[in-house]
Amino acid sequence: MVDQHHPGCFGYAGHPLVRTPHIDALARKSVTCTRAYVANPLCMPSRASFFTGLTPRGHRVRMNGIGLDPQTPIITDALRKAGYSTHAAGKLHFRPTYTPNGVALNQVNAAEYPEAKDLWTSGRIKNLPLPYYGFASVDYANGHGDGSFGHYLHWLDAEHKQHRRLFYDRVTLEPPTPAYNLFNRKSYKWALPAELHPMAWIADRAIDYLKQPDRRDKPFFLFCSFQDPHSPFAPPAPWCYRYQPKDVAPAKRTKDEFDRLPPHFRAQYETTLTTQGNNGQPMKATDPYREECAAHYFGLIEMLDSQIGRVLQSLESSGLAGNTVVILTADHGEALGDHGMWGKGPYHFDSVIRVPFLVSSPGRFRAGTTHSGVVSILDAAPTILELAGVPIPQGVVPKTVEAPKMPPPWPGRSLVSMLASRRDDASRTALVEEDEDYLGFRMRTLVTERYRLTAYSGKPYGELFDLREDPNEFRNLWDSPMHKALREDLRAALLDKIMETDLALPRQTGRA
Repeated sequence: MVDQHHPGCFGYAGHPLVRTPHIDALARKSVTCTRAYVANPLCMPSRASFFTGLTPRGHRVRMNGIGLDPQTPIITDALRKAGYSTHAAGKLHFRPTYTPNGVALNQVNAAEYPEAKDLWTSGRIKNLPLPYYGFASVDYANGHGDGSFGHYLHWLDAEHKQHRRLFYDRVTLEPPTPAYNLFNRKSYKWALPAELHPMAWIADRAIDYLKQPDRRDKPFFLFCSFQDPHSPFAPPAPWCYRYQPKDVAPAKRTKDEFDRLPPHFRAQYETTLTTQGNNGQPMKATDPYREECAAHYFGLIEMLDSQIGRVLQSLESSGLAGNTVVILTADHGEALGDHGMWGKGPYHFDSVIRVPFLVSSPGRFRAGTTHSGVVSILDAAPTILELAGVPIPQGVVPKTVEAPKMPPPWPGRSLVSMLASRRDDASRTALVEEDEDYLGFRMRTLVTERYRLTAYSGKPYGELFDLREDPNEFRNLWDSPMHKALREDLRAALLDKIMETDLALPRQTGRA
């Protein structure tokens, strides 16, 4: 899993500039789902959905900063109990990165905030409690770039003291532009050696796990979770020199675009509006540095590709590749300046809610094929469990079913048969949920084969885009008289999708 990765920034996806040879090679061995959508475009809710198979309504991590209840059934625990070795290397983000507002650090219960940065950097936490959300072992690195912490930072402090200053002082290779001080799009060339970068450390730990002598003795689930290419856009050498700002294509924008969008888009661009993905800086402040930020972002992607290549090569050299399923995805996308937006937040443009989803399973799925139908990351958990031969954890289930028409336990559906048959299903849709407490509304998006509809709770406005005729999402049809009937049909379909994906657990055990 990679973090905040624009779905088009891969060689296999046709990007004219970004080079990703190792991921492209994986795509040639995989079924590539070109229209995979997250259940929520924020890190914590999205990751919780990936691991639990539940919507944010189901697992209740409805925003960043809300921890996943450890009692929630999760695929890693199901795999571990079925005999799998489970290991994580890198970012998890099941619990908040920050301790509660207004509570002194020495008053915080460390057991309730095992992933909190201040508790790790102060020395109060040195390890995660195991098993941790089903992982029997963890090499932990959270944060991003120069904000990383966890086992990674302990390693850097202990074994590379001569380079600590380059990390803590964010030392640059060249005098930075004012983009050095931006939020969620900070940009500079980092003086930290590439081999000491957090993503190199994560790849090293994943490779160490694959090289363990008992790796062939039992099935395993390895979660190799990179924090990049999420901002800060601060690649080290040589990756920071791979792309030049002058070569970056212009952002996707059109004149008077904000006139046709809900009002928070303009406010996000022009004012100090704070949302989940933005910390009080006008996004227009990035306009003069957009090409620089993108060039550094592309450099991070190429470095990331090289680390993924190292992990895949280790899998191959360990003799495990022929009997291992490999999945590559992201927790959400990156707006990258399109429509004036950056990162992620209350904007469900394609670049933010769509993610890569590659599935390689030697001998089961035909290599190098493409699935162009709509799928949801909610489908990942049941797919993984079916591939592993492990049932979905449902809690207490009676021997005799009381209600034969009960819904499936999880809202997602396994993709195994579809990936094997290579048949697109035009009827499949994806639901994207986002609660935006900073702005006082909830967003619900339905993506169909052709359209994207986004509704806002209690608001008269919304978004409707024809993705076939307007793939850049420039023409919002919400208020178009010609599309009123279509809008209402899609709103009804959205309501049906919300009801369809409601939590179906716990199971009824008998008559009342």
